Amino acid sequence: QLFSTTIFENIAYNKPETNADEVERVARIAGIHDFIASLPDGYQTKLGTAAISKLSVGQKQRISIARGLLRDSKILILDEPTSALDPETEQYLVQALHEAAKDRLVIIIAHRLSTIAQSDHIVFLDEGRVLEQGSPQELMAKSDGHYRGFVELQTSVASES
Repeated sequence: QLFSTTIFENIAYNKPETNADEVERVARIAGIHDFIASLPDGYQTKLGTAAISKLSVGQKQRISIARGLLRDSKILILDEPTSALDPETEQYLVQALHEAAKDRLVIIIAHRLSTIAQSDHIVFLDEGRVLEQGSPQELMAKSDGHYRGFVELQTSVASES
């Protein structure tokens, strides 16, 4: 959810006492700084209804991720954080989130295997039920495991494309 204020205020929403350096730092982690810097008004660009509609879903997503990172919570929950990103941006963001996660618990809800491949622990759910959990290596070691089947299915679909 973005608000009809400036990009700076959108990122700083949960921490209004923050400064420009901190906002830029989290925008860089979220991979949105270069885009913001390219705008005529940079971080002071107002996101009215028309401006918000001109942003791509991925750009909106990265501004929201920057907001979450700035809050600096011990727990960060990301729901499909890479669903609207191209593969290159996704790879950058996953690496950046991996670095940002060092001092906090990050819960990522995702269907893209590339988003969770570096996770320490995966909980595989189906219709709200936990089917299995463990490290990616532990789950891949289960020859008839649900996670392994999902990986094999996504891998075969990707190779056919």
